[in-house]
Amino acid sequence: MSIEVVLPGLQTTIQDHGRYGFRHMGVPQSGAADLFSSKLANYLLGQLLNSAVLECTLTGPKLRFQSNMEIMITGADMQPEVNGNPIEMFMPCEVLVGDELVMHACHVGCRSYIAFSKDLVCDSFMGSSSTYLPAKLGGLNGKALSSGDIIATAGNKPQKGKLLESLEDLGQNFSNDWTLSVFPGPEFYAIDEASKKLLFSETYKVSNDSNRMGSLLIGPELTIEKVDHMISGPLFPGTLQCPKNGSPILLGPDAQTLGGYPRLLQVSSIDRHLVGQLRPGDRINFQKISVDEALRRMRQQALLFPFISNI
Repeated sequence: MSIEVVLPGLQTTIQDHGRYGFRHMGVPQSGAADLFSSKLANYLLGQLLNSAVLECTLTGPKLRFQSNMEIMITGADMQPEVNGNPIEMFMPCEVLVGDELVMHACHVGCRSYIAFSKDLVCDSFMGSSSTYLPAKLGGLNGKALSSGDIIATAGNKPQKGKLLESLEDLGQNFSNDWTLSVFPGPEFYAIDEASKKLLFSETYKVSNDSNRMGSLLIGPELTIEKVDHMISGPLFPGTLQCPKNGSPILLGPDAQTLGGYPRLLQVSSIDRHLVGQLRPGDRINFQKISVDEALRRMRQQALLFPFISNI
């Protein structure tokens, strides 16, 4: 029982919740760049929330099924089709032996997620099957999928999945313009007063120099004036670093665990999954948020979407 990769798409990898508890050993978190969409796919299908899924970037794969199963697709809309017929996202779809799933390019958002009613048999490293490309860990031989790959599957049909009354229940409004809620970082003091105002008033653009490790942002250059010899400090997905050249970098799930550039901002956990949907050319505004407001919004999210706890 397996899934054949006919065409891989731009970058399709196996991901799950990621690796936690190993940052002190220099092991990045990895995992789905948009954990909300990844967990949502498993939740709607009735799978364990941490089950491995396929993460598709900008353009999706063509898959041929060698076993009957159900699939669920969330995240960016890549106009999925089975045997040439469009299928709905956020709804379970039964596929049979010989059926072919085709994912096209998305125009809003960056990543789609495909969950399966059977478990993907893949490499595990430090408790996670997530693919970490720089070190070739996890997934399928630690690499992005390529034509001819076979993904083995195992297990039985899961418990009955969940249904949403409407897509509005998802609380997802993908756009090419994003507002991310943030807290000042440990070295926010390092930039001058004019730069502090620019961070919260100007729009930054996601450059083509972007991947799962981080996104270089194009916009007003920031002036660093108070950090000459900074000791390397811990980094996390959603950290906004700024080198001396003044062009900030927004870190993603595969980012390094330590760095010596000033950490100006930290994207709050309520919006961190949106970092995984940023595509080159998208525009970002940063909105400062208080801890109390973040906690209030986190509680509200948890009530609406219990499956997203600890993302």
